[in-house]
Amino acid sequence: MEEIMNSAYKKEIRYTLLFSVLLLLTGHCGLFFVAFPPLRNTMIFGFPSQFIIPVLMGWIGLMVVTGIQAKLTNRLDDEIQEMENVVEEA
Repeated sequence: MEEIMNSAYKKEIRYTLLFSVLLLLTGHCGLFFVAFPPLRNTMIFGFPSQFIIPVLMGWIGLMVVTGIQAKLTNRLDDEIQEMENVVEEA
């Protein structure tokens, strides 16, 4: 049982690290246009790409990543809670 608990906590650490990286990338994608100037020469929906992509990724991208993170971490928290209840009953 302890081995299962450890794997759940390891999974939680992996989720935390993965989503930290994803949130940083989606929230700061405007920096790609500073690092790679040729990306600036594109128009998307009539807007310059260096403006519209950071806005979309900053609003919609972060919302999607946060929603996925919430769903996965809630499921994992429920799994950990079930394991703790089993350990307390034993």
